[in-house]
Amino acid sequence: MDHIPPIYLEIVQKLIVSVIVVVLAVVASRLARRLLKKSIKDEAQMLTVSALVRKCTYIAAALIIVSNVFGFGGNFATIIGIVGAGVAFASQEVIGSFAGYLNIITGNIFRIGDRIRIGNVVGDVLDISLMRTTVMEIGEWVKADQYTGRIVSLANRVVFSDPVFNYTQHSCYLWDEIMIPVTYDSNWRRAVEIILAKGQELTVSYHAGARAEFEEMVKKYPSLHEVPVEPSSYITMTDNWIELTLRYIVEVRNRRVVKGQIHGELLECFDKEPDIRVASMTVDIVGFPPLKSSP
Repeated sequence: MDHIPPIYLEIVQKLIVSVIVVVLAVVASRLARRLLKKSIKDEAQMLTVSALVRKCTYIAAALIIVSNVFGFGGNFATIIGIVGAGVAFASQEVIGSFAGYLNIITGNIFRIGDRIRIGNVVGDVLDISLMRTTVMEIGEWVKADQYTGRIVSLANRVVFSDPVFNYTQHSCYLWDEIMIPVTYDSNWRRAVEIILAKGQELTVSYHAGARAEFEEMVKKYPSLHEVPVEPSSYITMTDNWIELTLRYIVEVRNRRVVKGQIHGELLECFDKEPDIRVASMTVDIVGFPPLKSSP
């Protein structure tokens, strides 16, 4: 060992320390994830907190490695000063996105796994990094709440400028509606009975869970009034037909499936009812102006 230059020994020592720090950071991150799984029952909340702990662990490990390599020793204030200076010279976009990240995490605006809408983007949150939120997009050319297959990255700063709609933060249920137009000479009372019966039949499995979650929301927000979760119908008279609207509760990610089932069941039932006719836009030509022959 005497013939090895001291500088090489110092490099090897720093390399070994850096490897140990990386290993300890990975082990600590995985251990923290396991502990969070046991202590946090909400999976979305667990994933969000786990991601935060993992990022903090890796940042701390990076600071220790930089301190070790460049010889700052235990003077972390120097390192923090350097990092702060770098952030100060960074673009406003980066600073805003980092502030947005802190706002998302501390304000519990949304979590990994939540279905959200920010601006014109709607989708499920896949990851929340220090600068960007990654979303699996739904909607767009797909005319329903189903994936398009595109991954969208949003700068976290948008939470300060655009409203954030969270579909699943406090409840995984929401209300949906379908409208059926029937002609004025139809038996609209019978149509209402059929619509309510099918709505009840196809959504009853959601009622207990939705009622329990809404009761918890009322406890958290006393100004929120309790709303029945059973299907309800509304009647509107228009110039062309009678609009029969069915309002029902459904699980967020099953909106299209349930709506398709209700429409299918109603079509079959209406086929068996000769006095119920679904209306459509028609144009009646009542006359033509007289034709003039050319001289």
